[in-house]
Amino acid sequence: MELKKWLLRFLAAAAVTALAFVGWNLVTDPFGVFGDRVFDWYAYDMTMNPRVAKIAYLDKRHADYDSYVIGSSKASSLSVDELNAYTGGRFYNMTWYGGDLSDELALAHYILDNYEVKRLVLTVDPQDTTQFGYEEDPVKDNLHWRVDGSSPLVFYAKYLFANPAYGADKLYHYFARGYLTDASQVYVAEKGVYNKQLRDVAPIDGMAEYLAREQNQFYLGHAEMRCASEAVAAVAEIRDACAAAGAELTVIGVPLYIDDLRRYDSAEFSDYARALAAVTDFYDFWGSNAVNDDLRYYYDSNHFRNAAGTMALAWIYGREDIYIPEEFGHLTTAENVEARLEALYAAIGETADPADYSRRLPVLMYHGFTSDPAEVGYNVVLLSDFEEQLAALAAAGYESVTLRELIDFVDHGAPLPDKPVLLTFDDGYSSVLSAAALMEQYGFSAVSAVIGVSVGHDTYRDTDHPITPHFSFAEAEPYVAAGALEIQSHSYDMHQVEALDGPNFREGLVPLRGESEAEFAAAAAEDWALAKAQIETGLGTVCDTLSYPYGFYSALSEVVLHDLGVRVTFTTEDGMNEVLKGLPQSLYVLHRINVDGGWSGETLLRVLSQKG
Repeated sequence: MELKKWLLRFLAAAAVTALAFVGWNLVTDPFGVFGDRVFDWYAYDMTMNPRVAKIAYLDKRHADYDSYVIGSSKASSLSVDELNAYTGGRFYNMTWYGGDLSDELALAHYILDNYEVKRLVLTVDPQDTTQFGYEEDPVKDNLHWRVDGSSPLVFYAKYLFANPAYGADKLYHYFARGYLTDASQVYVAEKGVYNKQLRDVAPIDGMAEYLAREQNQFYLGHAEMRCASEAVAAVAEIRDACAAAGAELTVIGVPLYIDDLRRYDSAEFSDYARALAAVTDFYDFWGSNAVNDDLRYYYDSNHFRNAAGTMALAWIYGREDIYIPEEFGHLTTAENVEARLEALYAAIGETADPADYSRRLPVLMYHGFTSDPAEVGYNVVLLSDFEEQLAALAAAGYESVTLRELIDFVDHGAPLPDKPVLLTFDDGYSSVLSAAALMEQYGFSAVSAVIGVSVGHDTYRDTDHPITPHFSFAEAEPYVAAGALEIQSHSYDMHQVEALDGPNFREGLVPLRGESEAEFAAAAAEDWALAKAQIETGLGTVCDTLSYPYGFYSALSEVVLHDLGVRVTFTTEDGMNEVLKGLPQSLYVLHRINVDGGWSGETLLRVLSQKG
């Protein structure tokens, strides 16, 4: 009798435990398979298993889309917004971890059979040939049962009785979320793409500096194309399925870093390209050019940047107003594949010349000017010394460039001088106007970053406390009209001082003590809106650049500003810059050389030479 009671109690306890497991996993739903009704946080669910969570997401929302991108993780860098603009479609990007055309074939059949599909963009990549039908983790790498036809009972049971730590992790990260993305939410659920907000504000400068910082991201070893025939057969089946469903198919061979291409045996790769061309025409972005040869166009050795994806789509759809390097893009067909392969391997030993697509850019930083030698100091330059510096720069072949010229160089590939230099004046002091008059004589220009609350004032905001006089827009307008000055922002009111604003003063674009990421983002957005409106209304010019007050910046400030449309940011960090065509990130956190009071023209040239 006692045994019977014990068994009943054991079974009851087991049932309660099982119900607790089931209830916990249903409520937290860390993989999104049950509809994520409590949290509706598919950015997390897709991070855990995009193959499962994206289907669960789309089964509820597929009416919002009519076109799809499918492919490996590299496909994420093809913007759905750009595809929508080019085609008039409503794209969703189905990218997921790894590359396996077995999975993509099953996915293509599922969405063609169950959703409205007008267009399908399929990315192909030689890495797709290295495995076929491989699943490393049965919880995180598997397909949804609706896609692979497996048992729904087994599928749902697996997630109902999954390790409760998955749900606990989701709960923790849900309440710990900030403005910035983190490892718990790497997808933008509404678009299906990776959230690259942090990767896209990471510094891009000279190649040596970039490699030193990112060296662990660029390791490539030899790869065997052991599953090439299966991969090509899958593409052929996707082609036929699209034709049967009346969906337009576009196949894209994604941009490959040149060493990525070299790791495949040339004969095997050529056979793969021939077989693929026999199945379908495809756009390939392989070869030797600025994008393929320069690692700075890649997040790592396997993933090209969103900016490179923008160039690839622009080439496909014939957009001519943005930069696309020469020899980037080719429509490969059965008729021209042999000529394409011959040209590809003839150029593979060549390297694009950085001088064709990049420029070393010194940015000089000044603050105030004076005619009185007694006032010369760390941030105050004698006007006669400044004139000597301008003359020395001109004699050495340096040519002043404007922000518009820099942005046009990056966006459109517009030419820049061989030896460009950018002058910047921080704070907006009235003495800048005397320097502007000298610049007119030498054909130079400068960016003057103004503190919004100080424009036109000689006392501190809301006080009678005297400050160094700041010019008004009316005083600056003649120099703006003449092209000697560009007025940009040094913040509206984030250049505060403790003595006048108290201990919790805003010391630049960094969070206050106890301020959350979201609160800081809101404050920075409000400050930027005020600064931008003040400049654009007061002068009728474009404001899209910010010089960080005190030079303080962070990944958070960079993400916030670029989300707001800021194109160029300056810090006070010493150093040279390198700007690259097609890479807007090369205009972020530009280093500057602080021109000290007392420098001669010869001293300035020597410093520039030392900086490289």
